[in-house]
Amino acid sequence: MRNPFHLKNGIDSEDWLVQEKHESISFEESLADVNSRGVLEREQDSKSRFGLIIFLVVAIFGLVIGRLYYLTVTKHDYYLEIARGNRLRIEYFSAPRGAIYDSHDLIIAANKPSFELVASPLDLPQDPGQLRSVVGNVAEILQIDPSEIESEISGQHAAIYQSILVKSNLTRDQALIFQERESSLPGFQVINAPIRDYKTPEAYAHAVGYVGKISADEYDAKSSQGYLYNDFLGKTGLEQTYEDYLRGKFGQQQVQVDARGVVQQVFGEIPAQPGDNLHLNLDDVLQQELFTALSGRLKTINKTRAAAIAVNPQNGKVLAYVSLPSFDNNLFAGGIDVKDYASLTANKNQPLFNRAIQGTYPPGSTVKPMIASAALQESVITPQTVLDDSGFLRIRNVYGGPDSLFYGYNHSGLGPVDVRRAIAVSSDIFFYMVGGGYTPAGLQGMGIDRLDQYFKDYHLGSPLGIDLPGEAGGLVPTPAWKAARFPNDPLAAKWYLGDTYHVSIGQGDLLVTPLQLLSWISTIANGGKIYQPYLVDHITDNQGKLVKQFEPQVLGTVPIDAQNLQIAREGMREAVTGGTAKSLNTLSIEVAAKTGTAQFDSRDLSRTHAWFSAFAPYDNPQIAIVVLIEDGGEGGINAVPVVRQVLDWWAKNRYNK
Repeated sequence: MRNPFHLKNGIDSEDWLVQEKHESISFEESLADVNSRGVLEREQDSKSRFGLIIFLVVAIFGLVIGRLYYLTVTKHDYYLEIARGNRLRIEYFSAPRGAIYDSHDLIIAANKPSFELVASPLDLPQDPGQLRSVVGNVAEILQIDPSEIESEISGQHAAIYQSILVKSNLTRDQALIFQERESSLPGFQVINAPIRDYKTPEAYAHAVGYVGKISADEYDAKSSQGYLYNDFLGKTGLEQTYEDYLRGKFGQQQVQVDARGVVQQVFGEIPAQPGDNLHLNLDDVLQQELFTALSGRLKTINKTRAAAIAVNPQNGKVLAYVSLPSFDNNLFAGGIDVKDYASLTANKNQPLFNRAIQGTYPPGSTVKPMIASAALQESVITPQTVLDDSGFLRIRNVYGGPDSLFYGYNHSGLGPVDVRRAIAVSSDIFFYMVGGGYTPAGLQGMGIDRLDQYFKDYHLGSPLGIDLPGEAGGLVPTPAWKAARFPNDPLAAKWYLGDTYHVSIGQGDLLVTPLQLLSWISTIANGGKIYQPYLVDHITDNQGKLVKQFEPQVLGTVPIDAQNLQIAREGMREAVTGGTAKSLNTLSIEVAAKTGTAQFDSRDLSRTHAWFSAFAPYDNPQIAIVVLIEDGGEGGINAVPVVRQVLDWWAKNRYNK
C-alpha cells in the first residue's frame, strides 16, 4: 500500500510501497544497505566537486591573465608615469612676472607673494572613498563646496606629473592649517607663488588689463609654448598684448620622492627667470588726474559710462587712458571668485567693456573741422565763403508731398558764418550745405563719395593698431553699404540726401571709437600726419638692459594742404576764444577745441552723447585729449569741465617741465 507520509528526503511518497506484513531485517543488514548507498553518493559528490574546482581554477586564472593584460598593456603608460613619478620628478616653480612702469618709472604693476594650494595627481589617494574623504577635509579648510575641488582634479588635461591649481590666494591661516595637516591630506600641497599686484587698479584696469588662470582650451593651444596646466597668462590689455615678454620662464628642480610624494633628495635646480619689464608712455599722475576728473564729473551729473584718452599728437604716444565704469583687476590676479565674476558680467553698465577702443558712437559735431579741411581742399568752399545759418534747411519734395526740414541745434539760426566761425559755433546748417550741397545757396557740396574717401584718408572705418587687444574699426556708411544692409527693402536701401546731411554733422550711421576721434583731432593739430597710437615706450630685462625700443609709426598723411588744415585749427581756436568752448579761454596756455553733442536714440532725440576734444598749446601742440560721456547731454556743458581740469593740471605740472 502507499505510504501516507511525505518522506523528508524530498522524494515523493508515491514512488515507494510499504508492506504491513514482512520479515524484519537485522541492524547489520540495514547498516550495510545504508553504507552501499553512501558510497555511491560520495562518488557522485567527488566528481561534482572536482568539476567545480577545475572551473574555479580556470576562472581565477582567466581573471589574473585579464588583469595582468590590463595593467601591463592597457594601462602601461599610466602606471609607467606613476612609477617614474614615485622615483624621480620635475617640480616647477613660478617665475615673477615682469613689472610695468609709467613714463617716470613709477610702479603700476608688480608682484606680491601668495599661497596657492595645488594637487599632485600622482600622490592623490587611488581609493575613491579615501579620495572623497580627503577632498572633503580640504573643502572644509577652504570653506568651499567639495564639488569645486572634484571638478578641478577630475577635469584636468595636464600630464599626470603636473600639479593642478586648486585654490590661489590662500589666507595665512589657511596655509598654516594645510602645513600642519599635510600628512593627512595626501596629494595636496601649499606652495608660495608670486601673483600680480596692481597699485591703483581701477585707474588702469582697461589699459593694463589683468592676468587670469589659463583655461583648458588655452592650455591645449599653449602647452607647446611651455605653459603648465595651473599657469596664469595675460587676458586683457597690455598684459595680453605683451604676454610673451612679461611672463618669464618657470624654474625647475629634479627631486626624488617616495610613494607618498615626500621629497627625499634634490638633484639639481634651474632658477626661474623673471619676465621683462614694460616702460609705458602713460604718465601716472596725469592718469590719476584724468581718472579723478572724469569719475567726479560722472557723479555730479549722475552718469556711469564714459571714456577719456590723452596723447601726444606729435608722435602718437598715449599719455593717459581711462574707461568707466572700471573694476579692480586685482580680483583676477588672485583667481576671481565665481560670485565676483558673475557680478561684473551681470552689471548693466558693463565695467569689463573697454569703451575707449571698443565702443563705437556717432561723433556729432567733432567731425566738422575734419570736413571743413576736406571741403577746402576740394574747393567746395573757400576761406571767404559765407553761408547763412537760418536755423533750418527746406528741401522740396520733387515727388509731391510735404517738404523735408533739416534743423540745426539752434532753431533760431546763427546768422551768416564762414568756415572758421562755423567750426567755432558748431553750425549744423553750414555743414549740411557743405557736406550735401544746397541749391538755393548755389553750393554743390562734397557728396557722400568724396566724404567717404576723406573719412578713410583720416583712417576712419578701420583700427588704428594701438597695442591693446579688441580695437574696433567703427563704420563709415556709404550707399553700397546701405544697399547691402537692406537687400529686401528698396526704400530703406536707397541713399537719400538726408543721409549725407546727417553724416556731414557726425550723425546717422557714422560710428567711431573715442580713440579714432582723438586721432583725427591730433592729425589736424600736427599738420596732417596720422600716427599709430601706442602705450609702451620700451622694454627692459630684469637687469635693466634694453630689450626693445618702440618708435613712432606714421600710418599715413592726409591729402590736405597745410593752409587748409591751418584754417581748421583756427576754427577750433576760435571755439575757445569766442565759441562753444569759451570756458577754456582762462587757462594759462592757449587751447584749441571742438564740442560734440550726438543723438543716438531715435525714439528719444533729446538723449545725446557728450563729446569734447582739444589740443594744447595751440601753436605747438604737445597734448591732445578727448572725453566721451555716454548719454551725457551737451558736450560743451558736461564734458568740457573734465578737459579743463586736466589741461589746467598739465599746464602747471608738465608743460615745459
